Amino acid sequence: MAINWSKQKILFELRQRGLNAATVAAKARISRYTVYGGMERPYPKVNDLIAEALGVPRQIIWPQFYDADGRS
Repeated sequence: MAINWSKQKILFELRQRGLNAATVAAKARISRYTVYGGMERPYPKVNDLIAEALGVPRQIIWPQFYDADGRS
């Protein structure tokens, strides 16, 4: 069974792309703390924002939350 990426891995991947939680949050006009929460919990809106920023489908980052088609 695949496991979700850790918060540290997500932050590392964002940094590799010149981004961080604050830039993802600012784009969506939400708190960066909401983005941090979405890194560890199923939160489809935030999970989609992070996945889009990374250019990776959300089911790759959170396989424990989403099936192969990206549904909860």
